Amino acid sequence: MDKTRIKKIGIWFLAFSLFAFHLFFRTVGHAEANKWQRVIAKSGECHISFPTAPQMIQQSLPLADGINRLSYDVYLAPHEDKGVFLLLIATYPMPLSGGHEIAGLEGLLSGILNHNPENQLVYANLTELSGHPAMDFLVEGGTSYFRGQALMIGNKLYLIAMEGMKGKLDEKTFNQFLKSFKLSE
Repeated sequence: MDKTRIKKIGIWFLAFSLFAFHLFFRTVGHAEANKWQRVIAKSGECHISFPTAPQMIQQSLPLADGINRLSYDVYLAPHEDKGVFLLLIATYPMPLSGGHEIAGLEGLLSGILNHNPENQLVYANLTELSGHPAMDFLVEGGTSYFRGQALMIGNKLYLIAMEGMKGKLDEKTFNQFLKSFKLSE
């Protein structure tokens, strides 16, 4: 099976998992605003500050080829009535390079959009994060929004995002979260 097809299948699994995690953590309690906590990813490859201590979920899914697996760690933390913050680190069986990183980011966004027929792309901009190509986007659907920035480095996809009720997006708070993300050296 070719790398592009494996990536697309993995992205669909990722989009479905994000939705499931959102439903699971939607009822988690609210936290105080000024107690952001620095969290180092279990793998040690990056760190980010969350408004509250995040819950961490690990999962590994078989890909359609029956041989390879997509594994990912998801860190989730609620914040007042502003939404749920998440960091997702997905590890694919093989790296993308030579411009295919952008196709992978576009595939992720497509998976998020196609997950729910009510989802509408408000904007998507190709940008740079930590010196790597990144996709900055906002998706709205029904009564919710999904604001994020994703980057792909080798076989790793990093998604820094915030999800909440439409009309309650606090861009300043999202940017604080995004700017706290750092790759380890």
